[in-house]
Amino acid sequence: MRNFFQAVLLLAGLMSLAACSGDAPETAADTATNTKAAPDTVAQAAEIDWFKGTVEDALIAAADVNKPVFLYWGARWCPPCMQLKTTVFNRPDFVATTELFVPVYLDGDTAGAQRWGDHFGIVGYPTLIVLRADGSELTRISSTGDLDAYPRVLRAAARQSRPSGEILQAALEDPASLSADDWTLLANYGWWVDRGTLLGDRELATVMGELAAAAPAAEQPQFRLLEYAATVSGDASLSPAQQAGAQALLTQLLTQPEQLRAQIDTLNYFAVDVLIAATEAGAKRQTLAGRLDKAMRDVAASDAYTIKDRLYAQRSRVKLYQALNPEAALPPALVADVQATVAWADEAAATPQERQAMANYATYTLEAAGLSAEAEALLRREIQRSPDAYYFMPTIAAYAQARGDVEEALGWLKRAAEEARGPATRAQWGLIYLKGLLDMAPDDRDRIEAQMTAIIDELAAEPSAFYQRTRMRLQRADRQLADWAQARDAGPVLDRLNRAMDRVCEQLPKASDARTDCLALFESDAADLAATRPT
Repeated sequence: MRNFFQAVLLLAGLMSLAACSGDAPETAADTATNTKAAPDTVAQAAEIDWFKGTVEDALIAAADVNKPVFLYWGARWCPPCMQLKTTVFNRPDFVATTELFVPVYLDGDTAGAQRWGDHFGIVGYPTLIVLRADGSELTRISSTGDLDAYPRVLRAAARQSRPSGEILQAALEDPASLSADDWTLLANYGWWVDRGTLLGDRELATVMGELAAAAPAAEQPQFRLLEYAATVSGDASLSPAQQAGAQALLTQLLTQPEQLRAQIDTLNYFAVDVLIAATEAGAKRQTLAGRLDKAMRDVAASDAYTIKDRLYAQRSRVKLYQALNPEAALPPALVADVQATVAWADEAAATPQERQAMANYATYTLEAAGLSAEAEALLRREIQRSPDAYYFMPTIAAYAQARGDVEEALGWLKRAAEEARGPATRAQWGLIYLKGLLDMAPDDRDRIEAQMTAIIDELAAEPSAFYQRTRMRLQRADRQLADWAQARDAGPVLDRLNRAMDRVCEQLPKASDARTDCLALFESDAADLAATRPT
C-alpha cells in the first residue's frame, strides 16, 4: 500500500513552495506605512480595486487606459495565497502601486480560469504575472520575496516595456546594457515557477550563477543564494568554489539583519541543505551551524517577521539539528521552542485568512519536530472555524490512516470532496478521495467507479475546469486507475469511465491538446473502443 499519509502532506506542501506553491507586490505612497514591525497585522486602510470582469475584458480596458495588467492567480483555500493577502495585499504602499495597472484577480474556480492557467504555463497558486495589454507576458513576480521589495518590484514592472525573456538574454550577453529596473525584475522573478518560460532547457543553477557574476552588488546575494539552492535541490553537488562561496554568503546573510530579512523565505527552505553541502564535518560546519541556529532563533522571537517566517525559522532549527545529529532525538528545549512558537502563532492569527495560512505552516513545523498528535489536534480545532475547512481534511485523513483507521480516513476524504467549493476544487478534492479509495479500499469497485463518475459529472457541468491543475491530476488518476484495473481485472470499469468522459471531451475545442488528452483518459485494452469514440 502506498504511503498516503506522506502523499497528502506533500500535496499540501507543494502549495507552500510554488508554489502551492509558495508571495507578491508602493507608488506615490512609498512612505505610506512602516511594515517593518508586525507585518501580519498591517492596518487594512485600503484594498486593491480588482477589475470586475474577465481577463479578456481586463486586457481591453488596459489598452484603453494604456496600462499593463497585474494578474493574480490564486484560490480561496490556498494557504500561501492567504499569506500573500495578509502580508502584501493589505499594505497601503502596495495597494497604491497597483493603481499603475489594471489589477485582475483570477480565482482558480472562476469559469475559464484553469484554461488561462494552461495558457500562461502556471504551475501553482499563487502566481503573479504582469502582462501587456495585448496579453503577452512581461514578467512574473516571485511570490516568496522580501515584503518590503514588492512595491519597488511592481513599480519597475510598470515601467518595463520589454519582457523578462529579452532582459535575461541581454543580461547573459551584454550585462552592462541592463538598467537598475532590469536587474530588479530579474532578481525578483518567479524562478521556481518558471517551468521553462524564461529558462528554456537551461539549468536554473547555471543561469543564476551567470547572473550573480554579472549583477550589481545589491542583487548578487539573491542570485547566488538561488544558485546554491537550485544546486542542492537537484542531484548536483556544490563545487569547491561554490562551497567556499556558500559559506561566505551564509555568514553574510545570517549576520546582517537587513539581508537576513530580505532572504528569509529562501533561507528557511534551503539554508540547512546549502550549509551541509558547503561544509565538511568539523569546526567550520559547527561554527556556521551555530550562526544559523542563532539567526533562526532570533527570527522566531522577532515581531519584525511574519507568522510563517517565525514558524519556519523553528522548522529550520529542527532540520539543522537533525542534519547534524541524524540518530539523536530532538533536545527538549528545542521541542519546547517549537511548541511555544506554534502557540504564539495560534494566538496571533486573528482573521480567517491569517488562520488558513498559519494552520498550514504550523502543521509542517510540528511535523518536522515529530509532533504529529499536536499537529492533528491543531487542524481538528481549525476545522471548526475555517470557512475552507475541506483543505485540511485530507491531512487529518492521513493521520487516521497512519493509525490504521481506514474508515475514519475515508470518511474525512469523502467529507472533503463533498464540502469543497468551486468546480476545479471539487474535481481536485474528489480525485484525492479517489486516490484514498484506490489505496485503502481497492476491492470496493462500486465506490471507486461512483467517485470517478461523480468527478466526471462535475466536469461535464463545467468543462472549463478540465484544464491545468485538474488536467494534470486526471492524468495521474488515469495511471492509478490503470494499475488498479490491471491488478483486479476491472477493465469494464475503465471502459465505462472512458465513455463517460465523452460528455466532457465533446465540449472541449476540436483538434486541441486538451481534447486529445481527454479522449485518452481511462482507455482499456478493448480493441474496438477507439472506433466508437468522437474525434
